[in-house]
Amino acid sequence: MNGIDVFLKRFARNPEILREPMSNVCRRLKRLRDDEYLCREGEPAECFWIVDDGAIVIGTEGKIVRRTKGDLVGEIAFHRRDEARRTTSMRADGVARVWQIDRVFLDELTPEQSAAWFETVAAVLAEKVIEATEQRTRLLSDNVSLDHVLRRFVCDDGLMAVNATFGDSELANIVPDQTTAMLWFSDVAGFSSFAKEMAPKDAARQMRRFMDIQVEEITRAGGEIDKFMGDGLMAFWRVPDDARIRDRVPKAVLAAFNSIDRIRAIINEEGLSLDIRIGLHLGPVVIGDFGGSGRIAYTLMGETVNSASRYEQARLDSENNQLGALRLSEMVFAHVQNTHLLARLNSEPRRFLAKAGREFTTYTSID
Repeated sequence: MNGIDVFLKRFARNPEILREPMSNVCRRLKRLRDDEYLCREGEPAECFWIVDDGAIVIGTEGKIVRRTKGDLVGEIAFHRRDEARRTTSMRADGVARVWQIDRVFLDELTPEQSAAWFETVAAVLAEKVIEATEQRTRLLSDNVSLDHVLRRFVCDDGLMAVNATFGDSELANIVPDQTTAMLWFSDVAGFSSFAKEMAPKDAARQMRRFMDIQVEEITRAGGEIDKFMGDGLMAFWRVPDDARIRDRVPKAVLAAFNSIDRIRAIINEEGLSLDIRIGLHLGPVVIGDFGGSGRIAYTLMGETVNSASRYEQARLDSENNQLGALRLSEMVFAHVQNTHLLARLNSEPRRFLAKAGREFTTYTSID
């Protein structure tokens, strides 16, 4: 059974009506070497083909469809009402043979044969539409899955920047953006020693409990998770104007208190030798992709980021007194007006020394 017989059996309602005119097509068999072009994009669409043997690849790079024995190819461009030109290239995938059908074939059909032919072509196109719909559905599903995966590794702010880059072919990299942000640095104090004797999966499960609490509270407060760092976490709020600073700062402080309360409840209930420290700072940052050319690393940089980490890392004040679990910079504290939040904070500033002897001022929680 040659390719024409396979074609008629698959798509024609009554193959016998078309078998006689199709016998003339059997005089036009084109042989193609591996990777030889059957047609190229932009060429006039003066004929179309039925694959007799081998495979024809349609499209270039990612837009590839393979047609095999009995498939009709090139008919869409050929049947256009406007000037018919190829919209894509076709080439052989290995050695291939195709039956060539010219316009004279259609001109010589009787009315009955012509009706049967176009009904057959409609069946071919219907199958291709179904195939394209299924491919599009799979692609959309893959895109949803990809978006879900990206959201697990990139914050929403970074995801928007990545999407903008993918949508603009002229953009090679994510352009850094200078703005104001509030930074959250946290650490589960004592976890490294605590997890030393634990199985890795048990240590991971325990840490995930503490991280999940913080992620939940930060997300509820409108914050973005930048990264997880062992037993620590970095998050941020983009606050480019005074209105958003006034709105986000109290929410972030409340999120920090809620995280501390919930984590300490677990620690106390289970008798764990752990604690939680959170530092919040506010100031100018540069946000963007600071990875290598082959890998995105969307994050924040600048002195504000470095200073924010110091608030979390501090253990004692300059008088060797223990600092509270929550440490706010002066810039953050200045925007805390809520009486319930203020009631949980020391109103007197405390100072501590960081690396290189730099002094910081902080307002800490009353523990």
